[in-house]
Amino acid sequence: MVYVRTSTLNWIEGAVNSNNGAAIIRNASVRDREGKDRLRLTRLQAVRNLVVRRGLRTFPDRLLHSGESWSFVVYRPELLVVDVGVLADDPEKRAALEFVMDALNQNPHGQFLVSEHSFRSKLLKLASAHPEISWQFKQQDAAA
Repeated sequence: MVYVRTSTLNWIEGAVNSNNGAAIIRNASVRDREGKDRLRLTRLQAVRNLVVRRGLRTFPDRLLHSGESWSFVVYRPELLVVDVGVLADDPEKRAALEFVMDALNQNPHGQFLVSEHSFRSKLLKLASAHPEISWQFKQQDAAA
């Protein structure tokens, strides 16, 4: 079992929150936060698993490289909830959704061929296509 600092997870979650729900996290930043000389793949996978337990998602789904020059995207899954009516009217947003869905449907090695910067920018482009949801709850009848 690999111990991961809570401060590392809090920092990643804070980065996602401050970047509109999607942030690019560099492996070198994780290594620095963990206070290690070298980042091993087992530690990187442990960080990813704990990030997913907090309700976030990563792209690529599996982190296969622990090199310092590599990075990955951490995002809120709510960014993938879109209003189809908005997509029908905007071909740019429709193309962004197709790009994101194609990237997510790649196998783990194929996902590494997709630029994390392109993935994040297309994902954030979808943010304006979120449906407006208004919740109305039934009132309990006082006589009942």
